[in-house]
Amino acid sequence: MHNFSAREKYLISNTLNCLPVILQGRAVLIDLRNETSVAGIISIADGHMTCELTDAVFIDRNGQYHAFDHFMIRNRMIRLLHLPPDLDIGHELAQLHRKPARRAKTNAKRTFKQKRAEERHKETLESIKSQRKADQPKEDLSQLGKN
Repeated sequence: MHNFSAREKYLISNTLNCLPVILQGRAVLIDLRNETSVAGIISIADGHMTCELTDAVFIDRNGQYHAFDHFMIRNRMIRLLHLPPDLDIGHELAQLHRKPARRAKTNAKRTFKQKRAEERHKETLESIKSQRKADQPKEDLSQLGKN
């Protein structure tokens, strides 16, 4: 795994910059800001969302395909990152944001930034759970009464 700087660790833990890191080794489609797209396998991603893709296919504005062995995308160029449908993003985020092992109690208080980051993380996980519940098919109520 890549050694991340302190700033990158912060960005991965507190923003959606964690998505390319989670998707390393998987095939993705990335839409770029200049109306083009790149499909390939993310081989390296850093905390700033800079991605290196292998076996990449560049799709230009005219719909023509251009193959590349290696393709680098800077963070500023990314407009949209398409997530694979089989990815369980809630589980991946929970794995990424595991709490560290318990240490001996100290009198140090959590900072405002730490509290806000934890609250936002919890809100994100809750919204993913509620979205999943809304996406599940509803049971036919007429069938429930017959049993």
